[in-house]
Amino acid sequence: MRLSVRAKIILPFAVLLVFVGVIGTAVAGTETTNAASTQFDARLLQSSLTANQSLSQLDAARTADLRLATDTLGVSEAVAAGEIGALSRLLIPVVGNVTASTAVLVVVDPEGRVMLRIEGGAGGAAVVSLSTAESLAAQPDVMRVLHALPGGTDRRVFVSDGTSGRILYWVAPIRLTTGQTVGAALLGQSLNEIARSMPAAAFYDLAGGRLASAMPNPPVLRSAVRKQMTTDNNAVRDRQTLSGQPFRALFSTWTMRGMQVGYLGVAASEAPLLGLRDQLRLVLTLIFALAAALTLLVGSATAAMLTRPIDALMQSMRVVSGGELEHRAVIHSQDEIGYLAKTFNDVTASLEEKTAALERTAFAAIEALARAIDARDPMTFGHSERVAAISLEIADAMFMPEKEREALRRAALLHDLGKIGIGDQVLRKPGPLNAREADEMREHSQIGYDVLKGLPFLKSSLPGVLYHHERWDGRGYPLGLGRTAIPLQVRILSVADVLDALTSDRPYREGLSFDAAIAAIRNEAGLQFDPDVVSAFIGRRDAIRAIAETMATGGASQAEPEAA
Repeated sequence: MRLSVRAKIILPFAVLLVFVGVIGTAVAGTETTNAASTQFDARLLQSSLTANQSLSQLDAARTADLRLATDTLGVSEAVAAGEIGALSRLLIPVVGNVTASTAVLVVVDPEGRVMLRIEGGAGGAAVVSLSTAESLAAQPDVMRVLHALPGGTDRRVFVSDGTSGRILYWVAPIRLTTGQTVGAALLGQSLNEIARSMPAAAFYDLAGGRLASAMPNPPVLRSAVRKQMTTDNNAVRDRQTLSGQPFRALFSTWTMRGMQVGYLGVAASEAPLLGLRDQLRLVLTLIFALAAALTLLVGSATAAMLTRPIDALMQSMRVVSGGELEHRAVIHSQDEIGYLAKTFNDVTASLEEKTAALERTAFAAIEALARAIDARDPMTFGHSERVAAISLEIADAMFMPEKEREALRRAALLHDLGKIGIGDQVLRKPGPLNAREADEMREHSQIGYDVLKGLPFLKSSLPGVLYHHERWDGRGYPLGLGRTAIPLQVRILSVADVLDALTSDRPYREGLSFDAAIAAIRNEAGLQFDPDVVSAFIGRRDAIRAIAETMATGGASQAEPEAA
């Protein structure tokens, strides 16, 4: 495939621009997306740290509330003595001061049997049950606290199912001043209430089951994530699709009082991040497209500015190769292209000069042949030269351009060249021609055309050779052309040809006077001749009379219009 110079200039830059743009857009998009993803993970980590900090604060607050319950003066003695009434009077104010709306305080004896249950919170507290048959002996964490030695791990946390949902319990022993454990106190708070205070968090048990969450679509804690947390002892990120939306979750261990209660997860939708990524890609793509369009526009304009002189020079080459050797390229600059255009003009001028010389030589030879043909018959000697001179006078009256004028002159000099193919018995017959001879004579225009058509420099003169016997009314030959279908060159040549034929002697008649010939031609205006050409001819009759008198060879008489 052939590429233009302009394309060769623009194409490498376009390819480089696309390469840099695509790579640059991809790198910039990736880096920006990574930065946004890092910020997203940082916010997710901050949410996890905040949730764990909230749990630490909650643990400290509930531990303080529990210590207040176990250390209140008279509580241990009342538990040891089984004085439930005194115990409830001492602990109800404690529960009423707990800053939770779902607080529950349970007191158990050394065997884990429930002695007292108080429910309440910030709005107050009330005894729910006294000395029930309920037992927490099956709860390992309660029993560990009851059997713990003084100074050991005597405070624990666990989750248990309650009537209104799961409850997070803090457990502490109740001891006498002697150190004897006489029971245990359990302070609980609804896990759902705790979850509502941390809307971006979810709580899971040690098996990965979800305990509580305020999120509409909490993430799922998969076994692989639990295993990784156990192995790495670090928080683990996990991507999930929840309700058709992409989410990113961060899971960590949920630890209180030095023991793992379960797992804590925080999650956030990735949709804003992905939307930002897509928006960023769109913006970068638009910026690249705009930059590419601007660069290509500037590049195209620059390439056009650089190649316009080359295009003009190529156009000049095409014109010259088409035969217009007088054409010259416009020199736009003084650089290498300007030098090339100047050299081209010099070569074209030299070629034009040499071609003109060759054409003159060739035409001189052909013109000599035409004169020799005229000389075959003394009655037509000089006929072509006189027709050429008369044609030029009419052409000047009609303001014919110089180039067309030269074509007319050559056509007039060569219009009867085809008579070279007509035998002397017809060409020099002393009387009128019969039908067969007339048909043979009519072939001379086609013969002349066939002889000359292979010469490119005579191309513009060929219509005069072929059609000079056509008539304005369409009754001529060889094609029967009419009116303006006959070229102007031919219409002028026809009048000049007939004028010289009328004023020239023939073996069978004498030539007309100039005035009689003018009258005959005027009578044929609109029939044999173009009226405009006849008008121009009459307007130049004095000059044409001088030509006829100077170059005349015949006498004066009356005859009908005819052609030589």
